[in-house]
Amino acid sequence: MATFFGVSAVPVDGAAAVNATTTITITPPASMLEGDLVVVYTQQRGAVTWTNSNNGGQNWNAVGNSTATANVSMNTFWTRFNGTWAANPVFTNTGGTCTSAVMLVFRPNTSTNDWFTEQITTTAAAAAATITVTGITPANGNNVTISSWMTADDNTWGTLTGTNWVNTGLSAQYRNTSGTDQSMTFAYQLQGTAAPTNNVSQTQLTLGNDATTWRRITFYEAEPILAGFDPMGTLGFFGL
Repeated sequence: MATFFGVSAVPVDGAAAVNATTTITITPPASMLEGDLVVVYTQQRGAVTWTNSNNGGQNWNAVGNSTATANVSMNTFWTRFNGTWAANPVFTNTGGTCTSAVMLVFRPNTSTNDWFTEQITTTAAAAAATITVTGITPANGNNVTISSWMTADDNTWGTLTGTNWVNTGLSAQYRNTSGTDQSMTFAYQLQGTAAPTNNVSQTQLTLGNDATTWRRITFYEAEPILAGFDPMGTLGFFGL
């Protein structure tokens, strides 16, 4: 079963946490190893799109831009760490200020495995104090499921509820108070087998019942897929 390894955030959480640029550079946690799953969540208050403008030597996958909730523009980027950072990765949006990014890192059960995604859901939740992310049953074991919540206000969050969901190692929230404020929070679940994740809820403790965008992603580790492998034998070994 995978384990949580570390987190990095820009800006760090706090009442005076400010980042007011369109480009954000994030420093990965120290002592990462080849095979680690790296997931970066980006958020900007406004209607923008996000790109990875410096890959830091990694091959990033983009889950997709979303402005499901007004003034919450987010994307999620992920990669299997190849063992060497050529530079700190950089993420850029198309305009505006109040820019945030959080990097979550998980260590696989088997370091030579690849990472894959399944069952990605992004949706706008109605304005309420408690926002619930619906559970799923993953199709694969050795999985990591992450739920994220994002608002266009510097909410504090608490009262995480949901069987087997945790936020161990994370801040309760990651706020950006760059004038037009925003906040994001996370929970994750680690499984060795494919079992239901159950629903998970987070509650806004301050600043009201704000509309929220939530995204749930399940990653799973598995042996690498051999390029050109033809399991039916119709083309011969490696298509030769």
